[in-house]
Amino acid sequence: MKKSNKPDRQRPPHFPFEDPPFRLSMGLLKIPEAEWFEIFDLKERALQMAEKRKLLANIRNDVFIADPSAITASAEVLNLMLKHLPSIRPELYSLGEDTIKLEPHTMFDGDEWSTNLKTNKMHPLDLAARLVQEDLVVMFPPEEKKPGWWLAAGSVAFPSRWSLKKKFRQTMDIIHAPVPFYKEQLQAPTNGFFDQMPVNEIFSRRNWSLHDNPSLRQDGTEEMSEGHRITSDNAGEHLWLRVERQTLRKLKETGTILFTIRIHLRQLKHVVKFEGVANRIAQALLALPPEMQTYKQTDTFADSVQNYLNQF
Repeated sequence: MKKSNKPDRQRPPHFPFEDPPFRLSMGLLKIPEAEWFEIFDLKERALQMAEKRKLLANIRNDVFIADPSAITASAEVLNLMLKHLPSIRPELYSLGEDTIKLEPHTMFDGDEWSTNLKTNKMHPLDLAARLVQEDLVVMFPPEEKKPGWWLAAGSVAFPSRWSLKKKFRQTMDIIHAPVPFYKEQLQAPTNGFFDQMPVNEIFSRRNWSLHDNPSLRQDGTEEMSEGHRITSDNAGEHLWLRVERQTLRKLKETGTILFTIRIHLRQLKHVVKFEGVANRIAQALLALPPEMQTYKQTDTFADSVQNYLNQF
């Protein structure tokens, strides 16, 4: 019997809180191919897949964008996923001669797509992103007119306070310019890792923050809640732990890099039920420099959430 890589369904899969002192790091971990995409709670899967489908139907031009030069790399991404998903989760994916079927399950009616790129008239990255909960981004290596790895294509339904349109065709350095300390601490090692990254090995990393908005899609246009409305009495109800689990994979045929971004969203009152987690979040928040508190937008409710966490 194949060993399941599913975590406890009641326990959130990621608690990525660094121990103090704060340090900005890539935090990369090499992972087996079986962990490339995360499918855990099927109810969560159904909700995220439905939300992605709705966004692509209503605001596709905000969710998906691709440079014409990205078509070959996108086809490579799709072909890898068509082989991978049915082999790792055959109960959820069935590959036909010219089709990929997403099997139905509780709250999910299923889906079926043509995989013939000559006839289905879909961009391969658009199709690939419709198969999974993850958002997908393709990065191209430096070119004469772009001195740095740059964003050539993306299907991003669930950004965390950023806009795909604004980042499109920008280099890594420009994309991460708003991140405090990135230029000083991470720019050189990140670019160096991208350049030297071995092909077809998969690496993962995680980001986290507390949000006062439970929307999966946060592209910077949504209304943010006023910080003073968060108190030590209601923080558990009105704050959500938002974790981005990313993977990076350099593709063999094109030498491009595929980012996957999977959003995990849990109400804070549920997260603090797990032993030691409230204290870990409290210590991690205390260790954040003021610049990072502002960037993560936790500064307006920092005192209230600390008082809430100290109850546990």
